[in-house]
Order: sequence, then C-alpha cells, then structure tokens
Amino acid sequence: MKYDFVFKLNCVELYRNGQWPETPAGIGQKNFRKRIVTWSRIADIYGIDTLKHPSTCKERTAEGRYSLVARVLAGESQKSVAIIAGIDS
Repeated sequence: MKYDFVFKLNCVELYRNGQWPETPAGIGQKNFRKRIVTWSRIADIYGIDTLKHPSTCKERTAEGRYSLVARVLAGESQKSVAIIAGIDS
C-alpha cells in the first residue's frame, strides 16, 4: 500500500508527540508502527521532503547505476544509498 506525503507527515508528527495514528484496515499494527518509526528516522536524517513520492521515474544511466553500486562497495549502507538516490529502500 502506498501512503501519500500528507498521511506520512501526519503519522510522523503524531509519533513524535508520543501518539500512534489509527492503523488502516487490513494492515498489521506491528508492521504499520514499524513503518512509521522508519519514516521518522528517514525524516530526521535526510529531511521531511524525502517522504514525498518522486513525481517522475528516473532513468538511470549505466554510469549512474555504477556510481550507486560503488558507494555501497565503498562501505555505505544499501539503505542509505537507496534513500539518497530516491529509491525505495
């Protein structure tokens, strides 16, 4: 399920205030709360705009893909490189 930016922002704000939003129907509470914690951490590290969906698909050149792989091989985590590149972690 994809969540829009406003929904994510609301969930993160509630979490930071010590509250949990209501879990959507059909979603497990544990997994939903884990996702909110992840959104909050991503927003803390990379900024709140990182939670927005990209407006277009990015066409990556072979060199661009290579540079992402090289960053991982150089020691950066796959997740951090993916987030910075705008790829779902």
